[in-house]
Amino acid sequence: MNAERPPRFERIALEVQDAESVQDALQIFQLAYGVDFATYHLALTIVDIIDTPYVRTTYNATWVSRYLLRDYVKIDPVLREGLVRQLPFDWREVEIPQAAHEFLLDAQDHGVGANGYSIPIVDKSRRALLSLNSRRAGDEWSATVAQYREEWLELAFLIHHKAIFELYGEHDPIPQLSARELECLHWRALGKDSVDIALMLKLSEHTTRAYLKSARNKLGGGTITYTIARAIQLRLIHPFGNTPS
Repeated sequence: MNAERPPRFERIALEVQDAESVQDALQIFQLAYGVDFATYHLALTIVDIIDTPYVRTTYNATWVSRYLLRDYVKIDPVLREGLVRQLPFDWREVEIPQAAHEFLLDAQDHGVGANGYSIPIVDKSRRALLSLNSRRAGDEWSATVAQYREEWLELAFLIHHKAIFELYGEHDPIPQLSARELECLHWRALGKDSVDIALMLKLSEHTTRAYLKSARNKLGGGTITYTIARAIQLRLIHPFGNTPS
């Protein structure tokens, strides 16, 4: 697949990958594709039990300040939609609630384009969003999206990995647990023992214990109670929400 990618995209991807920061990567992206603005938003960054939003954008400082002062994050329809969707979407697909109309008019008054494209990123328990904004006319923007959306998807993940490294270096606090490890932890959190879990998941009790032990090691060792608490804190399991798929 990589061999079929055009040389121009290979160059852009290398420049994004080698950028010194996420901010620089967004500037490279913006210039390469002629979009007006680019924003990367990481919804959940874990530092102990505190969630810290991580945002980098090429919007002008005046609009960014206004967005923050007016707390527009609470009504921004693109952001709200992007953090629950799984697939990339054109902003024209988003249903705009009445409460957001004034926000959109204010955004346009501050140079934000009417068109855009957002790429949701799901990584472990994290949700991130890369959004591109344009002042191009609708038909021209549609053609641009159709031409470059596959490239944009790859670049979105490059930028996301750069953001995680920028935050944590080599020490990503969210470990990669297998689906079985997560299932076993989920049911253990709900009070099931290894015998019960083995029956429900059609595993041997020995295998079930092995999955729980592996999950404990990945989450820092300690008791199973600590392991469950850590998994819930990192949003790896949601034992009092949906049953794992």
